[in-house]
Amino acid sequence: MHSTDLYLAVIFLAFTVLLFYRTFDAKKAQARDLVPIALMAAMCVVGRMAFSIVPLPNFKPVTAIVMITAIAFGGKAGYLTGALAALLSNFIFGQGPWTPWQMFAWGMIGLLTGVLYKLGAFGVVGQKTTDENGRRKKPIRLCIFGFFCGIFYGWFMNLQYIIGYVEPINFKTISLAYLQSLYFDLCHGACTAIVLYLVAEPWTRKLLRIRKKFGLEVR
Repeated sequence: MHSTDLYLAVIFLAFTVLLFYRTFDAKKAQARDLVPIALMAAMCVVGRMAFSIVPLPNFKPVTAIVMITAIAFGGKAGYLTGALAALLSNFIFGQGPWTPWQMFAWGMIGLLTGVLYKLGAFGVVGQKTTDENGRRKKPIRLCIFGFFCGIFYGWFMNLQYIIGYVEPINFKTISLAYLQSLYFDLCHGACTAIVLYLVAEPWTRKLLRIRKKFGLEVR
């Protein structure tokens, strides 16, 4: 294993700890502000376990749940949910030098989703009115973005594999690593898009009600 892999893992962990401090400790946030993150991270763990019975590789809903959290509670909450989900779920699926990479990858997906949603990239999710048939439009742009987020996650994790385990590192070995993971990445992207299509709107609507009812801060 290359030392670069471990150095980067330490940097990712340090970034996560710093973001947590900046978000909660430095602002003296109340304990209730941690509840949504803990709850959604737990849902990620349960979802990852439940979907393990699906006979498709990497067909997991974690990325979609992290994105929904980011839309409802903000990008920082999305990042911390993704990081916590990776750490907790790997107590079941196995810890290793890949864990900080997963924490950072899922966290950055949450952070980026929150930022883009705030900029209006996905329209309004969880606040749409019904049509004459009592239906709400699906967040198609969010689903498309989620598909590519699933692929991005796989591409990013390929870097950990290449840096840590591939020898020698050249164009051929890098291309082979990405080619071998393509099916896994497509399955992950498809699962993310499907879950967002089915539950992003109703889940976000409920989470926004919870945020409003308990006065939870948007991060």
